[in-house]
Amino acid sequence: MKHFILIILIIFSTNSNSQINNIAEKLGYDKDAKLLIIHGDDIGVSHSVNIASFEGFKNNAITSGSIMVPSPWVKEVAQFHKNYPNYDLGLHLTLTAEWKNYKWNGVMSSNEISSLLNEENEFYDNTNEVNLKADPEEVRKEIQAQIDYSKLIGLNPTHIDTHMGSLAVNKNLWKAYIEVGHKNKLVSMVTKTRSLNLFDEDFPMPDYIVPVNDIYMLYPGADREFIESAVGENVANTLLVKDIYKYDDWYNLYSDKIKSLNPGLNVFLLHLGYDNEELKGVTIEHPEYGARWRQLDFEVFNSDEIKELLIEEGIKLVNWGEIRDIVYPN
Repeated sequence: MKHFILIILIIFSTNSNSQINNIAEKLGYDKDAKLLIIHGDDIGVSHSVNIASFEGFKNNAITSGSIMVPSPWVKEVAQFHKNYPNYDLGLHLTLTAEWKNYKWNGVMSSNEISSLLNEENEFYDNTNEVNLKADPEEVRKEIQAQIDYSKLIGLNPTHIDTHMGSLAVNKNLWKAYIEVGHKNKLVSMVTKTRSLNLFDEDFPMPDYIVPVNDIYMLYPGADREFIESAVGENVANTLLVKDIYKYDDWYNLYSDKIKSLNPGLNVFLLHLGYDNEELKGVTIEHPEYGARWRQLDFEVFNSDEIKELLIEEGIKLVNWGEIRDIVYPN
């Protein structure tokens, strides 16, 4: 995972929650309620990720998830949604294909989004090239096409977010992301951190945006030096897992974060999957966010211990669909 996404998620953490308190009350909670969306990323990318995410929904381990529409297993998600329409699903708008041997391109015809594709007619494997090469109008067409295709195959998305932060690499792509979401009456996931450097006087944050107060995910130990330089050693220690991935490390970091959540809207970004041969093949030579990583996210949030802790700490579990119904009531 590239350093850009780390910057987006970590730097300039803020505890301001005036807008969030308003959302809490509109959702029927006290203004100082600790709201949490437990969000499953990358649904549709593989069969392993799909079935783990489906189990996560059924076991109340996650409250929302987002789908990578251009990826190979998206129609399996559409069938799941047909069978279980009440689970909250959005779109993980995708402009990159980061795995070594497992690739995809856009929903639009290649000749219409040529600035988004490499010489092999695939999405770039990193966000730097998206930043340097992507034509904002082609991006706008592609993300609209991903929304349209999701509905064509029977999905009913409630929200959008951005895979690897590729739509947050510059202000032009960010504006397309926000405007396309609003046009389609979908909540755009926005963190308070992003509001600091991507909205400005030329494009101020619209009043239909509900920014996330605190977004949390785990990062590999290999990124320690970078993260420490961004947020300091103490905060870095709350985000980083050791190089040998163990259940206890995962559980301790997540449980400590649950205990320290502030009032407002919080999001945990999980990457669910099973540590099986399929997912090992997809994520070959990439243990970060790989098969073992995703298995541990799955195990921790399907555990009785985490579920009990959420109750003990008075955490109110919510989803993007509930927020969408407030922002876009009709």
